[in-house]
Amino acid sequence: MVYLIAGLDRSTFARWHDHVMADDVTTATQIAQGRAAAQGIELVVAAVIGPHSSLISDAAEPSSSASMAVQPSLLRPEAA
Repeated sequence: MVYLIAGLDRSTFARWHDHVMADDVTTATQIAQGRAAAQGIELVVAAVIGPHSSLISDAAEPSSSASMAVQPSLLRPEAA
């Protein structure tokens, strides 16, 4: 399966993304972090997008400050 991994460089906050072919989300995330590290980037994964543009929620562990529970204004009205 092909995943689109999107994230940021931890030190510069520069955007980073790449397509990764893997059997599961965990492996795809690890491959992306390895590719980013080879480019000198300390990748913080923000999202993993799977087939049919589906967002995979297990891809990244959000910080408590970025949590939807802490930031309810980030939720769509129908999800609140």
